[in-house]
This record gives sequence, structure tokens and C-alpha cells, in this order.
Amino acid sequence: MNWKISFLIVLTIYFISASLAGGKTLEEVEVLDLETAQEIALAGNPSLAAAAERVEQARQRIEQARALYYPSVDAGGAAVSGRMSAADAATQSMILGGADVDRSSERYQISIGASWLLFDGFSRKFNNLIAESGQQETEQARRDGMRLLLQSVAESYYGAQLALYNKAIAEADFSFNSKQADEARVSMNAGAGSLSALLNFQVQMNNASTEILLAERDYDLALYGLAVLLGRESGRMPEGLRLERVEMVEESEFVSLSTDQLLQVAANNRPDLLRQEFSVQRAESAVGSNKARFYPQLSLNGSVDGNRLDDMGFEEDDFGSTVSVNLSYNLFRGGGDRAKVAEAKAFRREAVRTLEQQKNKVQSEVRQAITRLEQARAQLKLQRASVKLVEQSRDLVEEGYKAGQESLARLNEVQRDLVRTQSRLALSLIGLYTNRQSLKTATGESLTPYLAGEGMGNGAE
Repeated sequence: MNWKISFLIVLTIYFISASLAGGKTLEEVEVLDLETAQEIALAGNPSLAAAAERVEQARQRIEQARALYYPSVDAGGAAVSGRMSAADAATQSMILGGADVDRSSERYQISIGASWLLFDGFSRKFNNLIAESGQQETEQARRDGMRLLLQSVAESYYGAQLALYNKAIAEADFSFNSKQADEARVSMNAGAGSLSALLNFQVQMNNASTEILLAERDYDLALYGLAVLLGRESGRMPEGLRLERVEMVEESEFVSLSTDQLLQVAANNRPDLLRQEFSVQRAESAVGSNKARFYPQLSLNGSVDGNRLDDMGFEEDDFGSTVSVNLSYNLFRGGGDRAKVAEAKAFRREAVRTLEQQKNKVQSEVRQAITRLEQARAQLKLQRASVKLVEQSRDLVEEGYKAGQESLARLNEVQRDLVRTQSRLALSLIGLYTNRQSLKTATGESLTPYLAGEGMGNGAE
């Protein structure tokens, strides 16, 4: 039954890889959304390809362990040609009463033998369990690589989105100050304005242009990082590719389960946690494998051997056979067997302690992710309200400035406040998306769309 399970796991991995590879490529995409970016990353990232090869290596180790249950059959043969020395030939001739002795001789041998280990103290059984647990560990490591890759892609994607928002804010700031500069120029030409006001707005335009350049730089850097995660050999995205704009959402749209439910989801789904559970199983099997040294070994051996002189025309009378049952039992090995068992038990205790620590770490990560998401919700709500207030304040001061009731310094101040508040709003929005993804990563739910066919939990169930 176990070989069928392993076969199904490998087959599922193959079809998942094939379906991902058969999906869209970046060259076919004009507007890139996060889901498509993650699918392309899973299909093209070299690290995941290497992890898949490690899974195959572990599967082959299972096959090696299972091979020990079968008999070993060996065949051999030899053809020997010899020539007797003249002295030996003379001696033989004398013994034979002066008869001629043929100094040349040929000997042909052929054999086929089989050996079958009948009992080894259940060592083969435990070695198979070790190999199967190791394969599951490797598979869970691959899944954990997928989980972390999905998070990295999301972080780079949302980093680029934040740069787009900051660029839009800086462009709006530039447009506002450009408009004010035009009005200041008209007023100055009419003799009602001052050169200092015009210069002020031009300085503000330059500041906004600097922010635009910085936002464009941050966008390019985020795309370079995203290109590496997506497995782009050139290290850059295709020309003309655009990102789908992240929409402003209500914080209430991000509905989550209770903390206890999320902790349970993480306990069932987190690949690094499941990997450590398989490590404990492997350690248990290692103890049994080392205890097998205290049992005797029983094997069955048989062979058929043929010998013939002068020609290769073997006949029935040229063959003989042997059959034996061998029992071996080590009586003393200097305490080495007992030490190996003690070492295996210590490794098992280490694996159990590591599992306990991993469980604590996972629970901590989930709780931290929940807290950050709740804070991001609160910040988005607060910043959205702040932007409305600051926009209203800026508009009132702008009207007052045009009416001569507000100073230029006050107008600069409220415009800077608006830019800062809008930037905080953008940061809060992207933070909400990022922290929602982080929570999915912490619980392992981010893998659900990609592992639905093979099950999120123990693949050996």
C-alpha cells in the first residue's frame, strides 16, 4: 500500500508541475496580477525545481530499501587457458610411463547463485519506514519552499504596488503645485503677486519630481526582485508589462477566523511542522533498526556450478549444486550495538523536542500575523478618515490663500500634510494586503490552491 501512496504523491507533483508549466508565461501577460505571478514563480523558480529533484532522490531511496526484501541472483563464468612448463610435462610423462603429455589445457566454468535474507531482526522493515519518512520529510520541505516563495512573491509584488501609489501621490502633488505656480505667474504679471510665491511653488514642484523619481526607482527595484523569484534568466521583467492595480478596499472585507481556528489550520497545514513530525517518525524507526542488531540473521543460499575441460559443450554431468541455510548471531561487539541504540534514542528525544519548539514557533507566528493584520485594519480605517479631514483642510486653506486670508507657509504646510497622510494611507492599504498574505503564509493556507489535489496534511494518510 505504501508504494501506491508514494506513486500517487509523485504523480500528483508531476501533474501540478505540468499544469503550472503549461499556464501563462510572462511574455503572454500584459497586466500581471498576484495570482498569475505566484503561479509563474512556482513553475519557473530554480530552487523549487531542485527541491522536486530531492523528492525524487528520496523516492528512489525507498525503492532501494524495498529491494532488500527480494533475493539476490548472480551469474558468473570463466574461461581459463594454460600451458604447462616443459619440466612439468616431463615429470608428468615419467609418471605416466613415458606417455605423451599435452602441455596446453583449457577449463571452462559457469555458475549461477542466489541468496535470500529470510530474517534480519526486522531491520529491513524499519529501514523501509526510515526511507518513507525521509521521503515525506523531503516532500514537506518542498512544500515549505513553495509557501515561502509565495510569500516572497507577494512581498515584492506589493512593494511594487506601494511604489505605484507613491508615484501617483507625488504626481498629484506636482500637479497641484504646478497649478499654483501658473496662478502665481498670472498674478505676478498682473502686478498682484510676488516672485517669491512663484519660486516657492517651483521648489515644491522640484520636490515632487524628486519623489516621482524615487518612486520609479523603488518600482524598478521591486520588479527586479520579482523577476528573480519568477525564474527570469535575464533578471528583468518583459518590456511593457504592467501590474494590476491594487484597489482600495474596506478593512471589513478581510474577514478572518478566530485565533483558535487559525492555530488549528496551521497545525494541520504548515509543511515545516509536518516535516518535523515525519522526522520524529523517522527517529522512531531508527531506534527499531538499531535494535535489530540484537537478533540473529537467517539466510538461504543456493548455487549451480558447471566445470568442463577442453571445450564449452557443457553437459548434465558437468554441473553440481549446493543449497545451504545460514544462521549468524553476533555474541559480542564491544558494546557498539548498545551504544547505537542509545544514540538513536537520543536522536528521537531531540526530534521530539524540536517538534515541540516548532509547534511553539508556528503558534507564535500565527498570533503575530493576526495582530499585525488587526493593526493594519485599524490603521487603514484611521488613515482613510485622516485623508478626508486633511483634504478638506487643504481645500479650505487654498481658498483662504486665494482670498488673501491664509499665508503661503500655511498652504505649503497643509499640502505637505496631505501628501504625508496620503502616503500613510497607501502604506496602510498595502500593509493590509501584505499582512493578509502573511497570515495565509503563517497558517499554510496560501498553499491550498496549489495542493488541493494531494491534500494539505499528511501525504501518507
